[in-house]
Amino acid sequence: MKKLIAGLVSAALALGCVALPAEVAEKIGSGSVIEASAATYGDFKYSILDDGTVEISGYTGSDSTLTIPGTIDGKKVTSIGGYAFEDCTSLTSITIPNSVTSIGSNAFNYCTSLTSITIPNSVTSIGGGAFNTCTSLTSITIPNSVTSIGYYAFYGTPWLKAQQEKNPLVIVNGILIDGTAASGNVTIPNSVTSIGNYAFENCTSLTSITIPNGVTSIGSGAFFGCANLKSITIPNSVTSIGYYAFQDCTSLTSITIPNNVTSIGDYTFYNCTSLTSVTIPNSVTSIEGFAFYNCTSLTSVTIPNSVTSIGGFAFKSCESLTSITIPNSVTSIGDYAFDDTPWLKAQQEKNHLVIVNGILIDGTTASGDVVIPNSVTSIGESAFYECKNLTGITIPNSVTTIGYNAFNYCTNLSNITMSNSVTTIGVGAFEFCMRITDVYYTGSEAEWNNIDIRDYNDDLTDATIHYNYGKTVTVPDAKISQTYTSTGTSFTLNWG
Repeated sequence: MKKLIAGLVSAALALGCVALPAEVAEKIGSGSVIEASAATYGDFKYSILDDGTVEISGYTGSDSTLTIPGTIDGKKVTSIGGYAFEDCTSLTSITIPNSVTSIGSNAFNYCTSLTSITIPNSVTSIGGGAFNTCTSLTSITIPNSVTSIGYYAFYGTPWLKAQQEKNPLVIVNGILIDGTAASGNVTIPNSVTSIGNYAFENCTSLTSITIPNGVTSIGSGAFFGCANLKSITIPNSVTSIGYYAFQDCTSLTSITIPNNVTSIGDYTFYNCTSLTSVTIPNSVTSIEGFAFYNCTSLTSVTIPNSVTSIGGFAFKSCESLTSITIPNSVTSIGDYAFDDTPWLKAQQEKNHLVIVNGILIDGTTASGDVVIPNSVTSIGESAFYECKNLTGITIPNSVTTIGYNAFNYCTNLSNITMSNSVTTIGVGAFEFCMRITDVYYTGSEAEWNNIDIRDYNDDLTDATIHYNYGKTVTVPDAKISQTYTSTGTSFTLNWG
């Protein structure tokens, strides 16, 4: 898997991209260094960090025994970068100087001949996959100074296997780094302060877990894919729960989130199909994207008035969710947050325009010429997506923002009346609206040009814009004469 991730990074660079998928970026870790070029010192490649110290970024030699220098050109070596010694298959022994404070992600990935390593007590962090698939590594000395150990740091090593045989819960300096060999009902010991990223990933023999009061964090993906985990006790000492923490825990029936947690992260309870009850405390301020996606047994949820934002797809496909309490504190709701829920369907049956706290979150069942009410302050992301029965829309002067993809694929939308209160039109808001011919804008041309109209809105901007629509024009000192014709009455203005 680590080679696949490295390939994704290379592909991203080849395409000129700098952003990586969240899961890939997380598994790589922040220690990775991606450079177009690096300086050399013998067989070492290195770069100068912002603080003036040196990071080893690569090695081109084939020595079996290697000592990393403590200084290069008078500058202290403080970091071993991501992938620096990857695939150095001839390397059997390496000495790391006391100046090094961090070992980056996948730094010694696939060093298959490396048999032992002593990490100096200057090191505080070991990145994800740092010693991944070092298939001869039987001895590792980890000092007490290490406070952070990334995902899969020792995966595929004989050392890890030996630790698992001693105890299915592998704990290093208070960090539970691996529990994948655990089974049944598990109680984590009091010595643990954090549960590492993906520590119990796909541990299908795990049925229940009790976390002690000293634990402060549950890492990303900590219980990912624990399909038979039915119950978990989380103490109030926990302040953070990482992304994907309980994704695909398909037997988990209820969860109480501790009082000190402030955010429910992306995908935290994704596809927890047996989850019927969740208690969200007043400490939580955000429910992020996909947090409860496809929790098909969840019937009701009360969002506390501490929450200000609900991310995209947060409750999508919760096909039993009939009751949602959303407080007035919520000012941001992402796209499809409640899509494919009975609750949303019931709201649509009451009114084709579903509005929550001034946010128009759904108008996909609307048709014809639609007038948005003055209670709306923003048109949500993808609110009218693929609403092919929509032919016209009137946006009142209460609306300031139109979210991305708001009217995307409204292929029969032909005319828009828009107030000059609108300041932002999101990416693709009117993309694939090929039939738009006229925009009746209540402001001036200068005001129109000041709107932040983002990419992929050509169907909007290519239409005929009628400025100052609906405004009364005062003509001074004019005499009006009427002329009656067979087709109606015309007026002539005469000056002087």
